[in-house]
Amino acid sequence: MTKKVLAMSAHPDDMEFEAGGTIAKFAKRGYKVHMLVLTNGNYVDMSGKKHSKTHLQSEGRRAAEILGAEEPIFFDNPVTNLRVTGEIVTQVDNIVDELKPDIFISHHPFDSHQDHKAAAEIMFAVCRQGRVKNVLSGSTLPYRPNIFAYRPQFFVDISETIDTKIESIRAYKSQYEKFGGEKLVERMRDMAKTQGWAMGYEYAESFEVIRMDESILGD
Repeated sequence: MTKKVLAMSAHPDDMEFEAGGTIAKFAKRGYKVHMLVLTNGNYVDMSGKKHSKTHLQSEGRRAAEILGAEEPIFFDNPVTNLRVTGEIVTQVDNIVDELKPDIFISHHPFDSHQDHKAAAEIMFAVCRQGRVKNVLSGSTLPYRPNIFAYRPQFFVDISETIDTKIESIRAYKSQYEKFGGEKLVERMRDMAKTQGWAMGYEYAESFEVIRMDESILGD
């Protein structure tokens, strides 16, 4: 039976930063990977530049294609104002009921971005009572959450998919340019190299385990 992964992020581009290499590796191994984005992508950045949901979602579909994931699902909640409500928990509940994922990946509960914290809370709500056997949280950037809150126990060797991860980040041209272009790519590689060093891999992504059972090892 084909295993399924649900990667849920607060914003378009979060999962590419946080777990792009892992998603690509799962997809390469035949897992069906679904991506859910809880906000619509409409926002104004700190420089005052407006980003439209049409553009961000188009970039997101291209990035998912590069990673080998299914077409992303986008909710229409506002960026920077994601709220944990019964309505949104029910919406994600319904997706979990439909997909029945074996692995659920989302943000860390002590992430410093308020939307990421809300996404983590939603993850905990929908994964209650063992509904998803393997639940992982990661960190998009090294300072968020801080090193005292984030304690990774699960490392994925992404040496074979680091280039795919980078390509998916470049597909988000608006965010790629906003965060420094190739300087961003260099930093993503450096972070993956540092995490790989901890395990003796060339490149890795790390996750904090919320819940895990032996099914994550495959058949």
